[in-house]
Order: sequence, then structure tokens, then C-alpha cells
Amino acid sequence: MDETDSEADAPSAGEVSSSSESKTKKFQVTPEQRRFLGGASSFRQQSVPEKKPARSAPGPTVHPASPSSAAVPETKTPRRARGWRISTPVELQKIVLLLGAVMLLGGAFYVGKKIEYWKYLIATRKDAETVAKLTSEFAGASAEELVENAIVAERLGRWDEAAKRFIAAKYKNAALGGVLFRAGKLYYDHSDFESGDRLFESSIGFGENVDAANYYRGMIASARGDFPAAERFFEAAANAAPFNADYYYSLAETLRKDHRPKDSIARYEQAIRRGGGESEQTICRFKTRMAELEAGDLTKVSSEVDQQQSRGNLSADWIMTAAALEIQQGHNEQAIRLVEQARDADQSRLDALFAACVSDRFFAVASQNNPDLARACTVAGQKPAPAPAAEGAKNDPK
Repeated sequence: MDETDSEADAPSAGEVSSSSESKTKKFQVTPEQRRFLGGASSFRQQSVPEKKPARSAPGPTVHPASPSSAAVPETKTPRRARGWRISTPVELQKIVLLLGAVMLLGGAFYVGKKIEYWKYLIATRKDAETVAKLTSEFAGASAEELVENAIVAERLGRWDEAAKRFIAAKYKNAALGGVLFRAGKLYYDHSDFESGDRLFESSIGFGENVDAANYYRGMIASARGDFPAAERFFEAAANAAPFNADYYYSLAETLRKDHRPKDSIARYEQAIRRGGGESEQTICRFKTRMAELEAGDLTKVSSEVDQQQSRGNLSADWIMTAAALEIQQGHNEQAIRLVEQARDADQSRLDALFAACVSDRFFAVASQNNPDLARACTVAGQKPAPAPAAEGAKNDPK
């Protein structure tokens, strides 16, 4: 009986083992095995949340705050405060450096303005000191006495002595105004342009007759053929006295001599707007048309001549404009007849307008290669025109 039961149980055990093996192979777990392996499943369940913090960034919710970590925010705030205190001196240093740079630039600008004055002062004092040593009779005279004696010497025709007395007076009293310019004008009027130019330069340094001194320096530079320097001086004169037509007129003439006729047109127009008399404006308009011809604008000038002729007989300046057109086109014979006609048309003005037109550089250049045109442009009893006087020196005694 027992053997039968044991044999009957044997197949069931084999079946259980075979079924467990098959279930094991299929990864199926029975309730008994699940109860038996309950601790293993809890182990896997606990291992899952332990791996999650490794995948995500650490945050305040993952690790509970400890007493030691609770003090971290308290240490960060003082660090920020210390960092701000350290940067404050750096910002102040930058501000101080910036202010220092501004003050340095301002000082350099001030010195640059004053250095020219100091240079003129030193140069003038040296010149005056040299004159004072050469003329020992000035040693005991005061500045006022030197000025009075210089005026007397100037009226008597002793201009060189007068100029030296003016310079010596400036050396003794730098507050005297106008004496250096007057001395330079004396040298200029007597063709000592080198001495005159040096004294005009000193006069500008002392602020004496700045516009007129620059004007005469421009005239001297133009006579030497230094047209860029003449342009600078005439511009300085115009800036110092912006209502004087002579300065703009002279600047325009210099630009034409420097072969810049287009630039001269605007300067002539400025002189026209500032011109006081009709004759001055007429000459400036004629000069403008000559500059336009030199710039190659023949069509515009020819149209203006036709319009003027349609209104009646042409005046001397317009006849000379027509003659210039003929010269520009190579018709010299027609130009000569027009020049002679212009002379006859200006008899009522005693050749004043005609002389101003034929003395223009356009006809002066054209006459160099044409003797017949040069004879036609000659004015009876014509003399070299003196340099025009600046407004600030028109009342100076000659």
C-alpha cells in the first residue's frame, strides 16, 4: 500500500518539477514562489528610486536639508556683499582716470592755444630787443614817448626810424595795441615784404588788427606764388571780419591763380553779396563769368551773353565777356575787335571798368602768346595797380 502511494506520488512530483521547469523557463512565478520571493521583489522596488537621483540633477527635494547644509544660504549672502565692496574701488578708479584724461585734454587744448601767443611774444621781444640795442638813443625813452616820436618821424618821411620806434615801444609796454601792425604796414608800403610779414605775424600773435594783418600776409604770399599759404591767410582774414568783401574777393582771385576756378565762383558770390557799390558788384560778376569760362562752362556764359544782348546794347563788361568767349573758341581776330569796342563803350567812365576787365588773369594769360591782343588790352597811361588796402588799414597815413 505504501509502495503504491509512493509510486503514485512519484509521477505527480515529476509533473510538478517539469511544470515548474517549464514555468521557470517561461519566467512565470506561482503565488507560493511570489510569497517566497517577496523580499527579492521589495529589493527591486527599493533599487529603482535609488537609481533615479543619479539620472537627474541634484535638487533640494532629493536630499533632505541637514543642519550643516542649512547654513549654506547664510554664507552666500556675505560673499555677495564682499564682492560688491571689492568692485566699488575699481569703479571709482575708472572714474578718477576718466576725469584725469578729460583734464589732461583740456590742459593740452589750452596750452595749444597759448603756445602760439608765447611764440609770437618771444619772437617780438627778441626783435624789439635787437632794435633797442642797435639804437641806444631809445634806452631812456618811455613807451609813450617812443610812440609820439614815431608818429612825428612817420610824418616827416623817416618811416624806417618810425617803425623801429614802434617796435621798441611794444617791447617796453606790451599792452600797447596796434603798434606792431603799424610798423609792419610801413615796411609793406615800402616793399620790405620780409620785415612786414614778420611784423604782421607778431601783430596777429598779440591780437592786433588780426583781419588786416592776415590780409596783408595773404597778399605777400600771393606775390611769392605761395597760393596755399595765401588761401589760408585770406580765409583767416574773412573769418576775423566776415563782412569785408575785399577778403572774399582776394580769396577768389587766389583760387583762380591756383587753377581752381570752380572753387573761386562761390567766393566771388560771397563778395558780391557783401559789396557796397554797383561798380564793385559788376566787376565781381564779370570775374565770376571768367571763372566759369576757365572751368569750361562755355554754354552757360554764352547763354547769358545772348540774354543780355537781347535787352539792348552791351556794357563794357559784357562786351569783354563776349571777347573772352571768342578767345576760348580760338577766334582771336573777333576777340580783338570786341576788346576795342569795349574800350569805346567805357569812355564815359574813363576806362575804369575796361581797365578792371583787361587786367583780369584770363586776358593776361591770353595776351602772353598774342601781341595784337596784348596791344588791344593796353590802357593808355596804365600803371601797375597797388595792392588794395584792407578795411582795418584804410585810415592809416601813407
